Order: sequence, then structure tokens, then C-alpha cells
Amino acid sequence: MLKVTDIVRDILFSSELELTALSRRVLNLSAYAKRIHKEVERRALKPVQVGTIVVALSRISAEVTEEDPLLPRIELEGLAVKSNLAEITFNKSAANKLRTQKLYSDSQFAQADFLTITYGAGEISIIAPMALVKPILKNFKPDEPKLLLDNLAALTVQFGDHFIDTPNMYFSLLRSISVRKLNLVELISTFTELTFLVRQTDLNELFLLMNALMRKAR
Repeated sequence: MLKVTDIVRDILFSSELELTALSRRVLNLSAYAKRIHKEVERRALKPVQVGTIVVALSRISAEVTEEDPLLPRIELEGLAVKSNLAEITFNKSAANKLRTQKLYSDSQFAQADFLTITYGAGEISIIAPMALVKPILKNFKPDEPKLLLDNLAALTVQFGDHFIDTPNMYFSLLRSISVRKLNLVELISTFTELTFLVRQTDLNELFLLMNALMRKAR
């Protein structure tokens, strides 16, 4: 049988809002205990006093630091920007897989300073400079793309390799973007880099946001 403290901790950590409020010491423990009372009893399979839940919350509060418990401190080591990009997506077929392989042997693609080719479950997505759109379309003929977006930009954030074992690392970056309601067209990741693909018109705001976070971390 689960302990009440474990049940309360599980419920609390499932809610970013309440967990953050607790870490900042602004959560009304009594009011929150009353709100989750029935759920705690349901999971405990026995009656539980509201006061017991308050005590459990107090114990958890002592464990949580004033830093946001869900957002790790991220130290960005650099930013890189690439403009005038396009995304082209084709259905993933045997013929298109062969056509994709031909791109690697083409010198203009080999020399491109930004090129990603992603094989999904049912799609092949290519992100490349807009100057390469026509050669790509020609290479895939007679097949037509299911998506063609131009006037895109990529902002790449670079970080240390130790972040591979840091929970919520991506969440920390994405949360700062989501509160600004910036639309992300695509996400591309490598070992120590995360690239945000956005509309060209959103690049400046995204850059200022990521740059401010990097300065704060330093």
C-alpha cells in the first residue's frame, strides 16, 4: 500500500502550476490539500485526513528548492542562425528513398552549409537552402511534394554534452518559447545541438529570447 506522502508527491509533481507554486512558497497548503483530498483517498484505498495531506505537503516543501523544480538551469554555449531555408516533404516510398540517396552524391548538396534529411515512419522531410528547392523538386520528379514551405529560418542552440542526462532539458527551452506563443515549424536535434525551425518573421523574437536565456545562465 502506498504511503500518503508518496501519493501526494505523485499528484503534486503531475501539475507544473502547483509544483512551481510550492517551490516558491506561495501554495496554500490547506486549500490544495482539500482539493486533492478525494484523489488521495482513492489512491490510498482508505480514509485520509486533510491534515495528514497538509503534513505531507509540508515535508515535500522542505525537499523542494526555490528554483523551479521542473526547469533545470541550462547554460547555452552558443547560438547559430541560418536564414532563407525551405522544408520539402515527400511520401516515404521505395522510389523516393532512392531519389533521396542521389542527393548525397550531388556536389551542390554536399557543399550546402545547412541540410537535413529525415526519414519518418511515412515521410521524408528535407530542409535545405531555398536555392536548392528547384534541384530537389527536379530530382524527385514525377513525384510531387506533400509540403513545400519557404521563407524559413533555423536557430540552433548549442550546449554541453552533460545535458544528455539532464531531465527536462528540452522542456526548459520549449517552455520559454511556448509562453511567447512562437510557432515552431520543426525541431531538429543532434548530440549537443537543438535547432528550431521557424518562419523568417519569427526569427528575431526567437533569437532575442534564446540570447537572453543564455546571458542569464552565464
